[in-house]
Amino acid sequence: MVSVEFIRLKSYANDESSGQVQIEGINHLTELRDKNVLIVEDIIDTGLTMVKLLSVMNELHVKSVKVASLLVKRTTRSNGYRPDYIGFEVPDHFMIGYALDYNERFRDLNHICILNEEGRKKYAVTK
Repeated sequence: MVSVEFIRLKSYANDESSGQVQIEGINHLTELRDKNVLIVEDIIDTGLTMVKLLSVMNELHVKSVKVASLLVKRTTRSNGYRPDYIGFEVPDHFMIGYALDYNERFRDLNHICILNEEGRKKYAVTK
């Protein structure tokens, strides 16, 4: 039997990681115990978010876990984490579109692009 679960992980404000990973929608994931899990991620940046999620999966005692990511950013800020399956490696710029957001904006673009400095300033949120 195959099932699909959705969770949301958030660690960014504007174009910087807060260093804290917020996980939403994890209450029902205890049903994953002893199951094979495939995590489908949009982008791996520093790797901190995925390491946190994998720690949670370990606490849930899943049978196995694999990670597929559409994008992996080439950045010196990386902790070295590499997913099992990679779509594309991208340069160290802030990417938006095709579900990648900047402060909850631009998810609906039907393409992926780099958000320039003018866009970052215009759509920044106050901290």
